[in-house]
Amino acid sequence: MKQYIYLFIFCLASVKPANAADLEVGKICPVTYQKEPIGLLVFSREWYHSGRSDASYIPRDNATGVGLEIHLINNTSGHLEGQNIAHCDRYRIIQIRKTNTRLFTGEKPLQIDVPDHFLDPFYDSAPLEHGYGVHQTPVDDDDKPWRGRPVRASTVAIYDTPYVSDSYGIEGEDINVQFETCSVCERDRQYDNVLSCGNWGYKREYMGGMTGWAEPEFTGVQCKTEPSEQFKNTLNNSNRIEYSYWINWR
Repeated sequence: MKQYIYLFIFCLASVKPANAADLEVGKICPVTYQKEPIGLLVFSREWYHSGRSDASYIPRDNATGVGLEIHLINNTSGHLEGQNIAHCDRYRIIQIRKTNTRLFTGEKPLQIDVPDHFLDPFYDSAPLEHGYGVHQTPVDDDDKPWRGRPVRASTVAIYDTPYVSDSYGIEGEDINVQFETCSVCERDRQYDNVLSCGNWGYKREYMGGMTGWAEPEFTGVQCKTEPSEQFKNTLNNSNRIEYSYWINWR
């Protein structure tokens, strides 16, 4: 696994698309199936933005949220057209969100992180920002620390730019938003497997007075070899989306 990670980093440093912003790597998590390495879950360096505008890698005083690009990159053992030892038909990404802020109507403090009208739990679905294979980053670059559409290459990728404005904070409490992002082996004729995950998020310290809340503080990424019980329970107990990855749910 270490050799594979070193090779991945070498490739990032060696292959630079012309006139494009390179992927800034923040954390690399191994993805395994039955203890065999099948790829990497790559979390970018975090950036900061103000309500999905004015983005940069350095937080400004008016910042209200963070941004990450998250890429699943499979090796030969995990590639769909390679050995494909997990017998996946495709790879997907599921993310759950936990927050202590005020919520929109119908939202819950802990829920699958997709819009209300979604029938499936996967984040890599329109209109959410995502990509497959060799792809350009999303059209909207207002909440990205680059301009234009740089090229990325991964099995599946998501681009997430969450934020919480001061009006949704609860007086006297820090704003705390946490995510668990997991890779999924999706199969058409068998049950799915939720693979490795990464926990990440941010908080905004309550300052009081006219200041309100400070700019976001990124809490880092923690790698997980499998989904947490909280993740499993959130999927199983969702009243919006019926998805039982551990049975032939289709």
